[in-house]
Amino acid sequence: MHYSMTGQGSMKKPRIKNPEFFRLVESEGIIDRAFINDLLEEFEDNALDVLATMIQSGIAPKRKLCQLWCDSIGIAHVDLEKTLFQNEVVQKVPERIARMYYAIPVYQMGDTITVATPTPDNRDVEKILKEVTGGPVSLVFALPQDIESSIEKEYTGSSAVYEFFSKLSSSRLLVSQKALTTRSMEAYGGDAALNQLHIAIILYGVTKSASEIRLTPGPEKARIDLLIPYGDKIEIPVEKNIYEALADRLKVLAGVDPSATGVRYGRIQIPTPGKKFDLKFESRPDEHGPAIILKLSTARPLRSISSLNRLYLSKRVLSGIAGRLNAPKGHILIAAPPKSGKSTLAYALLKERANQHKKNVTIEQAAKYLIPGIDQLQVNPDAGVLAVDLLASVLQQKTDTLYIQHVDTPGILENIAAAADSGPFFLSGLTADNTLDALEKLIRLEQPPCLSAIIAQQRVSRLCDICKVKYPLKPDHVQSIFVTDGYAGEVSAWRGNGCPYCNDSGFSGLIGIHELLLIDAPIQKMITGKMPIHEIRKAVNPENFYSMHYDGIKKVLRGLTTFDEIHRLPVG
Repeated sequence: MHYSMTGQGSMKKPRIKNPEFFRLVESEGIIDRAFINDLLEEFEDNALDVLATMIQSGIAPKRKLCQLWCDSIGIAHVDLEKTLFQNEVVQKVPERIARMYYAIPVYQMGDTITVATPTPDNRDVEKILKEVTGGPVSLVFALPQDIESSIEKEYTGSSAVYEFFSKLSSSRLLVSQKALTTRSMEAYGGDAALNQLHIAIILYGVTKSASEIRLTPGPEKARIDLLIPYGDKIEIPVEKNIYEALADRLKVLAGVDPSATGVRYGRIQIPTPGKKFDLKFESRPDEHGPAIILKLSTARPLRSISSLNRLYLSKRVLSGIAGRLNAPKGHILIAAPPKSGKSTLAYALLKERANQHKKNVTIEQAAKYLIPGIDQLQVNPDAGVLAVDLLASVLQQKTDTLYIQHVDTPGILENIAAAADSGPFFLSGLTADNTLDALEKLIRLEQPPCLSAIIAQQRVSRLCDICKVKYPLKPDHVQSIFVTDGYAGEVSAWRGNGCPYCNDSGFSGLIGIHELLLIDAPIQKMITGKMPIHEIRKAVNPENFYSMHYDGIKKVLRGLTTFDEIHRLPVG
């Protein structure tokens, strides 16, 4: 078995090639060789990703697939979801090492510590773990996603963070919860304590499991509040001159100009041993100075972001959208009904932009993913944080790409229109059934935007790859779909037969059906003039329109879904 691991100090999934596993899977009749090859191509030959996908799709029970994997490598499997960890044993491997090498101690018998890892035959990992634990180790196989979950659960990171925090000069002053004054700061480290205070306060909040840190100015004194869920609020008085210096340092850390006035938003990332902490920064003008709110959350992806080429977009849609997406300026609208994968498609487009552009920002009601390297701002009306305010703030900064989750939010289109020439590239979302439905909704708004393209998505049930069967279409059905020009050959489609892997439904999972409308100058002129949608539809150049109906038919013929599923889609 061939494997590789990349990255130092952060979790990077190992990449493994395991042909013996796929030979066993094929011999067991779980999936055929053609489907195996498709999966390997989709996941770039990483057998572990294919294993995870097979488990998630229900192709076979998790226990069965993991047993075949372990048979292929000759090493035992441990299901971490059903395993009790010995806490004192877990602590024998520092969290940083566990994350770096994707390995977590489980239990100890005698002198030997059993360690779970996706690469149990990796002798380099075994050697490192022996050195760290100071004794013999026995490596067993566990799924990468189970390793991740177990590390998050079993390591709180508190001990490493507290050790880091306690080395700062001002830490003892914060722990004592005494007033932060010039005299007390000098007593606990002088200039060093003052210079480190902004970091110390954040780490103090982390060690106390605070959800928010609020800095509130007063006429002569200020106050720091740590809000702890299900616990007491911690209050620390602050001398006014120390507060002002502290506020300026936090602004700089968040990438906000200390001299800027008005509402400002930013993001602070604090790396500590074994864990990175992510804070949303907000500064608001107050009668006595800037009030600052820091919201804490662990900076880690909630789940992986799909690439565009994994969303089953047709070549025509991919090529059409690529031309618009790679432009320095523009506006692509993503349209879909609720719970139809709009965010998944939007993040895939955003990921594509982020590969070429450094400064990318989102404005969202609720972040479905946390995306490394992208500043994600969240709307919070209860706290007075509105989408229009966030947009105004972002437009004052140099931004390459801006994704707005709901473009029809009041005030958004006016700001986009004002920034059309000088602003960033816009991605936006709208609830709609198809491209023309989206266009009609935009025209009804007070200020229809300038657009590059509209991409729409609906989701239908995907045929089970295990039990689907091919059948020939009747000639009259072929005639109703195609212009055949006398072609008399056989045309086939697919249907589900039902099997244990799909609970006899014939379907497994969902797949997107897409529609693309590229906006050219004449159509944009009609949009701006608020022309009737039926007039716009007639004026669309057929080369600039790829219909959802056509995409659905193609996916039926490819064996991805059925005619019945396609017929459920709204007629555009």
